[in-house]
Amino acid sequence: MSKTILLVDDDKLMRTSLRGFLEAKGFTVEEAADGSEGLKKALELKPDLIVSDVKMPNTDGLQMLEKLRADEAGKQARVIILSNDETANSLNGALQAGVTVYLSKANVPPEEMVEQIVIAAG
Repeated sequence: MSKTILLVDDDKLMRTSLRGFLEAKGFTVEEAADGSEGLKKALELKPDLIVSDVKMPNTDGLQMLEKLRADEAGKQARVIILSNDETANSLNGALQAGVTVYLSKANVPPEEMVEQIVIAAG
């Protein structure tokens, strides 16, 4: 049985690119275009790992995480933040929400992103 990764990002190109890399490594990949859709899918699918951006329309990644952690099923979810938002508020919010890894889209090459995702997914 393959592990499921949920990609939550408003950047369709980023989702499509990561999806291709991860499916090639044998993962099942689901997508969501914002935090509201991501939360719904996370609670429904209970993926092995959630990879989320921070800045998104409707519900941002940190708001999604807060709501996810409030649900019993989401308390232990493994989450990677993959974002260009490196502000102290974003980093602190992510740490308080118990993210597994926080990666900068601008500073981490795609190969390393995929490697970190594979490691976090177990």
